[in-house]
Amino acid sequence: MICTSSAEIKLKQTMNINHEIKSLLNSLQRTPFPRVTRKKVLLEMVANGVAALCAFIVYKTVQHFVVVKSIKNLWGLTAKKQSKMIVSKDTFETISGVFIFIIAIFVFTYVESLIENYLKDREEKKIDSI
Repeated sequence: MICTSSAEIKLKQTMNINHEIKSLLNSLQRTPFPRVTRKKVLLEMVANGVAALCAFIVYKTVQHFVVVKSIKNLWGLTAKKQSKMIVSKDTFETISGVFIFIIAIFVFTYVESLIENYLKDREEKKIDSI
């Protein structure tokens, strides 16, 4: 039976943690990270902005076709347009959240691919002109 003191156990744990930290730092030094330029950051911001704008448009579109039950409209009884769907606030938030997520992902991916193609074309033009 091996008896070890708590000091020995803490020393082994500290040595183990130090070994893990060193191996993580070594792997990070070997891993090449892509260069981030101001242009790439700006283009990512544009893609995010376009996706956010589309999310706002989707929210307003869903709001146009749905009436939320509230005290203002006597829980949907006095809704101005009968062609609108009457739902609770939670259902409206779920519907709009799902639509916003799906549309924003598609738009963000599409805009990001457009930006990548634009950057590749510019790089090819620079190489051809040299």
